[in-house]
Amino acid sequence: MKYILIVGKKDAGKSTTISNVCERLKPTKIQRLIIYENSIHSGYRCEDVDQVDEIFNGTYILEVNGKVILIVVGSPTEQKRSITILIEITIKIKIRIDFALIAVRTSERLEGFNTWDELKKYGSLILDEWIEKIKDEKFNETDLWKSRIEKITSLVNSSIL
Repeated sequence: MKYILIVGKKDAGKSTTISNVCERLKPTKIQRLIIYENSIHSGYRCEDVDQVDEIFNGTYILEVNGKVILIVVGSPTEQKRSITILIEITIKIKIRIDFALIAVRTSERLEGFNTWDELKKYGSLILDEWIEKIKDEKFNETDLWKSRIEKITSLVNSSIL
C-alpha cells in the first residue's frame, strides 16, 4: 500500500484538503467505517455514504477506478484510534487497501500514537504534505490551494493506475 500524509496543526485545513481531493477523485463507492466501543455495542461496520461532501472527520473507504482507498480525515489522535487499529479492522472485514490518504497532526501527543512509524509496516510513503491554514476567506480560489489539491489528486491517481 502506498500512502500520502497530510500533516498540519489543528485547524490547518487537513480535513478540507482531503475532502476536496476525494471530491476530485470521483469515487464510485463511499463507505464510512463505524467503530463501536461501549458496554452495549462492540465492533465495527461499514455504512454507505451517499455523497462525497459528507466526507469529514472520520475514516472512510472509497472505491476509485476499481481500487480501494483508505481515507482518514480526522487524524488518528483526533479519533483516538491508532492507524494500526484502523488498518487491522479493514483486514478483518476483508477489505484490501490499495492506497491511503491520512491526516496527521504535526505533533502526536497522545501516548501510544506514532502514525508515521506504524504506517511503515503497511506500505510506503509517497508524500508528506505539510500544510498551514490559508488565511483568506476565499482560500479555495488561491493559487496555493489549487496547486495543493491538484498535486495530491494527481499523485493519488497516478499511484492507483
